[in-house]
Amino acid sequence: VTTFVAPVYSLHNILKAYEVQFNPVRNQDYWSTYTGPNFLPDPIMRRHQPGRPNTQRIRNEMDDSIPNKPKKCSYCRTEGHNKSNCPHKQA
Repeated sequence: VTTFVAPVYSLHNILKAYEVQFNPVRNQDYWSTYTGPNFLPDPIMRRHQPGRPNTQRIRNEMDDSIPNKPKKCSYCRTEGHNKSNCPHKQA
């Protein structure tokens, strides 16, 4: 009979892995300083996330709208209605 599961996943091997006692990690004050190489990520190898890209534009006070300012019609520039129901627009 052929088994479809590798022997690594047998109950005997799993129990064998946890026979060793795990000691808790000590406080960070007791850690030795790291002397290995420092790895920096390569920005060229970075994967871009899907979706709309973020804007690079720097916003300022001109971008803030004035609260409670009445909207104007974009066709005749008068207040009280919009372009879709403008009385001056010819059908």
